[in-house]
Amino acid sequence: MSSTSDAPGSSPPADPHAPPHREVTVAAVVTGVIVGTVMNASITYAALKIGFGIGGSTIAAIIGFGVLRGLLRKGTILETNISQTVASAVNIPNAGIVFTVPVLFMLGYDLSIRSADFWIITLAGVVGAVLGCAFIIPLRKQMIEIDRLRFPTGTAVAEILKSPGAGPEKALVLLAGCILGALFYLPAGLPQISFKDAAGDPVSLPGYGSLGWVAGVDRDGDGDHDPILSDHEFNAGLLLGFPDEILFLLAISPLSLGAGFVTGRPGLMVLAGGVLAFFVINPIAFNYLDLMPAGTAAWEVPNIGRSQFNRPLGIGMLVGGAMMGVVFSLPAMKAALKSIAGARGVGGGDADELGLKPLGIAIVAGLAGLFLATVLVGGSVDDPTGLFSGLPNFVRGLLLSLIGGLWIWFAGIIIAQCTGMTDWSPISGIALLTVVVVLLLGGKQNVVGAVMIGAALCVSISCAADMIQDLKTGHLVGSSPKRQQTIELAVTGVGPIITMLIILVIVQANLRDKDNVNKVPIGEGTNTPAPQAEALKAVIQGVGGLSKEQLDERQAGAEVSNEPTGKEMPYSLYGFGALLGALMGFGGFPGLGVLVGLSMYLPINYILTYGIGCLIYMVVARIKGKVWAESWGVPFCAGLIVGEAITSIVISGIVVATSG
Repeated sequence: MSSTSDAPGSSPPADPHAPPHREVTVAAVVTGVIVGTVMNASITYAALKIGFGIGGSTIAAIIGFGVLRGLLRKGTILETNISQTVASAVNIPNAGIVFTVPVLFMLGYDLSIRSADFWIITLAGVVGAVLGCAFIIPLRKQMIEIDRLRFPTGTAVAEILKSPGAGPEKALVLLAGCILGALFYLPAGLPQISFKDAAGDPVSLPGYGSLGWVAGVDRDGDGDHDPILSDHEFNAGLLLGFPDEILFLLAISPLSLGAGFVTGRPGLMVLAGGVLAFFVINPIAFNYLDLMPAGTAAWEVPNIGRSQFNRPLGIGMLVGGAMMGVVFSLPAMKAALKSIAGARGVGGGDADELGLKPLGIAIVAGLAGLFLATVLVGGSVDDPTGLFSGLPNFVRGLLLSLIGGLWIWFAGIIIAQCTGMTDWSPISGIALLTVVVVLLLGGKQNVVGAVMIGAALCVSISCAADMIQDLKTGHLVGSSPKRQQTIELAVTGVGPIITMLIILVIVQANLRDKDNVNKVPIGEGTNTPAPQAEALKAVIQGVGGLSKEQLDERQAGAEVSNEPTGKEMPYSLYGFGALLGALMGFGGFPGLGVLVGLSMYLPINYILTYGIGCLIYMVVARIKGKVWAESWGVPFCAGLIVGEAITSIVISGIVVATSG
């Protein structure tokens, strides 16, 4: 894949001899940190719910305009760019954490705030963020000024910054979306909060379900009429008379609707996967192929089909699609190596670049932190199954941290190159590959260590790709590379800490949710299914990784199978799904298998709501034009995402704080 030139009409860097403008100011940095924290929390929640994150640079630029130029009335274009850079740096590490760390909760490992592993993994995330930025900085001049890669997101953000007149107005539109999203979601979240009445019995706050909108049927035989409107869902199929085996269910989730609008037409592939699974495969399996267990009632088909067919097939497709994405990144690897070979040192001798000394300090400190985290986690597991088994923990930790650091450097460059060419990167595929490799090297029992290094890698490559996008934006608006590099390197380590704490709050709220009868911390059975982590769980179990319960039994001397407790792994469905996901990668979009795979096993209520958002975008773009939809519709729908996410996180915090 060849590199592309800068977008037509892009502006050259500002004249270096022109009078200086305000750039790195207290207002810009503080605004960026606050906005980045809100975005980090919002997108963490969104990714746990719908399976993928939402790019935050555009949102950060719009809010920066609103605060600096709208409220403070003094922000220059360079100051606003620094605010966007800071916010993006604080926000972007969440993808690396969300795709990996939740799998440990699913496997039963203790990651409470009092556990050492929680803070060790957090340290690894901080280290990954710093290393990702430090490793990519030396290639700024090569990728941006010599190879002249397009970096679509960075170019789009530059266009926003160069249109200051609309900035404050777009911020108001985003704020309106936040308020509407919060108000619409509030009745769905309030029933999670309960208190005791005069008799000492728990009473929940009223929500949508309290309206009592029910149908005249009782399909499940529990003696109550089935609800058309519950606290979290609207059963459109029940209202419209759909067959019981076809579940036409919409989530009360402005976040899902907004995410669909922001994604636009490409999101129809997600909708197609969900419709295929729940409207076609499951009904055919029930009505014509007799593949459901004996005695299955029609209303049970969606849940049984999702568990027996959709979930393993979808996870296989996600894994196959993710790995095919890595394969299709091979041209980018070649181009990245060419960039490394052609680079003329750090900044090519330019004084307006961060020099070797601070970068060297950051890299050495990062590798030392990764070594410390690896030793601390690996020291708790006596595992003879890895390639490095038998080595002292110190030596094993040193080897794993050096290999991890080298892989972080190489993978970060690959992802940055992919981002520069196509704005798409196979992060989930590289995460799966990393965890498997570390399990094989360090031992299959050391799941925590493998996930920790996988998280550090994912955070690192996310930060590398984000930094090079931000530097592209700065290049187009005339910012100082050195100032951008310094400020992003200084603040990016905050992001993993925020994400880890938000996940912990969500987990604790899930455990206290009265509807979570099995007390699942995250994933299946909660409002945060974390589908990327579900796929990682299947991969870990497939290579022999153990849950916490199995690990404890094995260390106690018991014979333990590598299969999930009480279940057989449906390897044939995983394998068939992986083949389908890989074949889908040969189309125009290498990540197609990932998107369709996610939708095959995500709850259909989120998929349909997300798909409606995609369709609304297409209608709006047709009626008002694509430019209007992007300029005004996207900020409003981004507000819907932030509004629901922040409301849900606040409610979760109240639940955790008020429950025993």
